[in-house]
Amino acid sequence: MCSASLAALIICGAWVLWTGRNGRRHGRKAWAPEASARYIASLLEELAALKMPTQPDRARTSVQWQRPALDWVKVNTDAGFSEDHNSSAGIVIRDHEGSVLAAAARWFEDVPDVLTAEALAAKEGLELAAELGYNRVILECDCQGLKTLLGDPSSRRSVIGGLCFDITELGKEFEEFRVEWVCRGANSVAHLCATRVSALERSFFWVDSVPEWLLEHAAKDCTPISD
Repeated sequence: MCSASLAALIICGAWVLWTGRNGRRHGRKAWAPEASARYIASLLEELAALKMPTQPDRARTSVQWQRPALDWVKVNTDAGFSEDHNSSAGIVIRDHEGSVLAAAARWFEDVPDVLTAEALAAKEGLELAAELGYNRVILECDCQGLKTLLGDPSSRRSVIGGLCFDITELGKEFEEFRVEWVCRGANSVAHLCATRVSALERSFFWVDSVPEWLLEHAAKDCTPISD
């Protein structure tokens, strides 16, 4: 009946209208047309970045976090997002042995969409890595849309162009830097950190002392050290 791109636009637009209607029925303020348009645009960018399988899925196997090379650290970030436009960011920094060097969680309000939430989390993670003085850094996230935009020179024209610029500039502070996408199963520690904050407890930074629950989860979600 129509092209795939037009079908995506119709579906994303209908979903945003439905979400806004439900929000109004529960007493939330109505979205401005400009905000709705930006949200639809971010959803379309997410869809465009997804790689759809051409063959039926095979049996899924559990995926663990992969260790970086010697002298590198991985900054894993993840974001939670709610219908009332609150978001939470989870950050964990680990070395080539899988040891947790630092972690953090932040609460944000008035975030327009999921893509912005993921970008805010990535920015927070790189700011922490720069503050701690790491030289070789891999930013790892499970948002394909963000990964695609950060590798696109024209990303400044996107709805999160300012955040993409900030992340790119932060990357220049390291001797070596790259961005990698990872499936959600291998990003569970950052996701767990993001669940620890709320409107009442808005931020945590675990640098000098990492809590036991975080160390235990990180130890389980890690590839074994090769002999």
